[in-house]
Amino acid sequence: MSKQNLSNYIKFLNHLTELEQKGLLTSKQKHLLKVNLTTKEQILDKLICSFDDEQNYQDAILQYLSAIEPQTKFRCHSSGESETPMKFRKRHNSHSKITSFNESKLIANLDELNDQLMNIWQSDTQFLFNQEINEKLRKVGELINKTATSTPFGSQKQVISNSETICLIDSLRSLYKDMKQHFNDYLRCHILLMDDQFTTEHLYKVLRAFIKNLVDADEVTFIINNELYTSRTEQFQNIIITEQQQQEINLIQDKKLIDLSQFYPELGVLFQTNQYKGNYALKISNSSCIFCFHQKGEKNIIIDSFLSLCNEYQFFDEVNQLAYFLLETIKQARVQCFNPLQLSHMIQDIGIAFIRCSKYIFIQKVIEILQERYQVSKENTSFSSGQPFIEFDFRDSLNLCIYICMDLNKTEEMNVYKQLNLSYNKYLKFIKQCYDRTTFYKFFVKSQDSLIFEFDKQGLITFVSQPITNKLANDFGIKFNPQMFNASYKSMFKNKNLLQHIENQLQEQNQWKLTDSNSTYEVFMKMEEKYFKGFFVIFQQGWFRYDQKEFDASQWNKLRKSIMLSETKQYLDKLEQKHPQLKNSVVQMFKPKSTQKQSLFKNFSPNFSPNHLDQRISLKESENDRRIPKTKGVNHFYSDMITDTCIENINNLNFNIIPYSSDWLEKQKVVFQILRINNFIEDYKINETALCNFLCALEYKYNKSGNKFHNYDHGVTVMQCSHAISLEMMKTKHANLLTQFIKFALILAALCHDVSHTGRTNTFEINSLSNLAIRYHDKSVLEQHHAATSIKLLCAQSTNIIPNFNSEEFRDFRKLFISNILFTDITEHFNLMKSFEARIQELNFGTEQDVRLMTGMIIHTSDFAGGAKPFPISKEWSIRVNKEFQDQYNLEGKFGYPQLPYMKDLDQLPIMAKSEVGFFKFIVRPLWAVMSKFIEDRLQESIDNLDYTIIEWEKLMIK
Repeated sequence: MSKQNLSNYIKFLNHLTELEQKGLLTSKQKHLLKVNLTTKEQILDKLICSFDDEQNYQDAILQYLSAIEPQTKFRCHSSGESETPMKFRKRHNSHSKITSFNESKLIANLDELNDQLMNIWQSDTQFLFNQEINEKLRKVGELINKTATSTPFGSQKQVISNSETICLIDSLRSLYKDMKQHFNDYLRCHILLMDDQFTTEHLYKVLRAFIKNLVDADEVTFIINNELYTSRTEQFQNIIITEQQQQEINLIQDKKLIDLSQFYPELGVLFQTNQYKGNYALKISNSSCIFCFHQKGEKNIIIDSFLSLCNEYQFFDEVNQLAYFLLETIKQARVQCFNPLQLSHMIQDIGIAFIRCSKYIFIQKVIEILQERYQVSKENTSFSSGQPFIEFDFRDSLNLCIYICMDLNKTEEMNVYKQLNLSYNKYLKFIKQCYDRTTFYKFFVKSQDSLIFEFDKQGLITFVSQPITNKLANDFGIKFNPQMFNASYKSMFKNKNLLQHIENQLQEQNQWKLTDSNSTYEVFMKMEEKYFKGFFVIFQQGWFRYDQKEFDASQWNKLRKSIMLSETKQYLDKLEQKHPQLKNSVVQMFKPKSTQKQSLFKNFSPNFSPNHLDQRISLKESENDRRIPKTKGVNHFYSDMITDTCIENINNLNFNIIPYSSDWLEKQKVVFQILRINNFIEDYKINETALCNFLCALEYKYNKSGNKFHNYDHGVTVMQCSHAISLEMMKTKHANLLTQFIKFALILAALCHDVSHTGRTNTFEINSLSNLAIRYHDKSVLEQHHAATSIKLLCAQSTNIIPNFNSEEFRDFRKLFISNILFTDITEHFNLMKSFEARIQELNFGTEQDVRLMTGMIIHTSDFAGGAKPFPISKEWSIRVNKEFQDQYNLEGKFGYPQLPYMKDLDQLPIMAKSEVGFFKFIVRPLWAVMSKFIEDRLQESIDNLDYTIIEWEKLMIK
């Protein structure tokens, strides 16, 4: 058999299954067609290959069946199985043979007819009746209406009762359909995140759609830190909480959702509750925030009573989680640029929790439907002793059940009970399906390797795993609009080859298929799940297509670095497209060298050569004119001068070195105490005299240039921050990665990371053709200088604090020590972030390379420790570093070097504030956020400080 013939036969059998599901084909008729197919009946065999259009194909099958139908009837009549139905039809087809009225027989026949119809309506499959059946049902309906108007009152009452039963059953069926449709639509909310040009405005639209689909809320309002936010204006405003308002806030109980429209007049005025029909407020757990959901009541949707049931059905934790997510997301949108995929996991986790809770909506709606006809109670004591009732158990963790006053000996009431049981069980299955789909979605959202499109069995889009890049859209003619929930694959994909590939797969496949090939895309069907028969289109991306076994370690690292650089460039390009103000901001300093625009430096050539040092001598003389006093000499001290003093906040991130700035000995005490807390002196048998000499020399080299920012204060601050982050990390699941040896190399590198700093940037060193730039070939000039200076001190006899290391230990220590310092090169910022974020998602995280990334992240994060302090301290550090930038800008102008615009006029507060807002929002806060997430959110206090700092700088921008 040819492949084409096999495909046609499979297609024919699939159509038989569809016709059976629609009710257009009985199982016996389907069997007959299969027999004729097996015997290769000529007409049927010709029909199989004759039609391309699906509807015409199915009509042709039915026409063929009608041609052989007499044979079917003859065989069925002769069969013992069908004798009774044939007699039934014969008995009722002739009215002339009914000579007398037998009420009991009529009732029995009506009951039998009712049961047959109920079995059809309660079936899992949605039947589409053919014309013949529809006509017969119409005649039955007309007969019932005629009978109802001409029969005695008792018989009419029976007909009305049956009609009510049908309506009741239909309501239960509709409830299941409506609930399922609503939450299926909710799952599509994820598509709204898949906008390649995602902005803050898009975020607010997504959040609105999110809460509308989950709890029927139209707006939110919250109070936190004496600020009021309302989503209606998307603005924060400062407020003063009155005594009456505070009293009402104190009345709000923990773990309770309250209707703010009742008994809270002062808060009602503050939250403007009179504009809405529903206002539900709560205290967010472990927060001072008062959060309120507002409902306009404009649409009568299926979940309109969700929030009102929170206390009764005990799902406060889910509502609290939703409120906290909205609070943090809105706060972060104010202070940080973000990737929409960062929201995806949280939205999916919260959404599936609410889908689980949606069964309480289902239960409540069931009670309301049944109460139209039956007495329903949650207590069996509500019924008199003589009343029959049944207990319906919802098999829930809350042990929910209801008692319904109905008699299951009556057929119609048994049918209602069956439909109730069927609808509820089907809805529980639907919830499980949602769990499975969400797990599947979360897996692919994590994937850095592929882009997944999911389509349902009608070919409509249901899921996209990542925003579509411009390149992919152009290559395959993808026209994707996140706002179009009902887009089909035919309207989205314009590439003819891709469409043909999809069509071929849909016709031929009936199982999973994902081949290992070099194709740019794959299509496969998901058929093994009973309740989902859609398909996926997978676009392969990135370096996962390369087999690591084909490369040695150096080739693999080179390839991975190249691809990571490419991904970083794409990320930065998108960042600048969304935020054009970044193109001439301090953020440019943090871009990798290969991605920085060189237009300012393109035609620049120093007007001196290495043989003519006049300008460099002049530069040195200019440096000597700094007004900041330099260190005049080495401050010597001895270990007996370092007593066991208690340094405030030495172990946490609130530590502040500035009060110690004028007392060099106190600073050395801070360093000594950190070393002692970590047992480094004892574990590595450090000679305390050599340690004193080392620290004295280090302080001198830090301060010899008189730098305002890059001095010993900064070095000690970074050391203390690395120490504090390490302590927090030791409380997490990653504690085993931070061994004593690795921690020693990290904390000592943090102390030494900027030693002998010139107070200028690498760009300045390169443009001035300094000795350091010449020595290190323009690559990480200052960082290599800091590392080399530190290693020289460690190798000198009088300052060697690690003489007990053997050769192998020293080499390992030196390698890790230098690596840590080189990670403080700000041009490695984005590469480090991308690499670290990618690796921590992998199951095998913890390799030697991963540990280097981890310690690099710790020291790089600690390098911005000053900015993560409370705003008064953070502001002081910002003033110091901007003073260095301003001095460099002036010096560049004096010698004709390219001047960067973001270093100009930083002595003016509004201009410096604008620079700091971009710096903190796009560099510092995202860095701390990634680090905090890695160590289980243990840096939240510092992130809160950063949020407040950004807000305060924004206020200073407009003064």
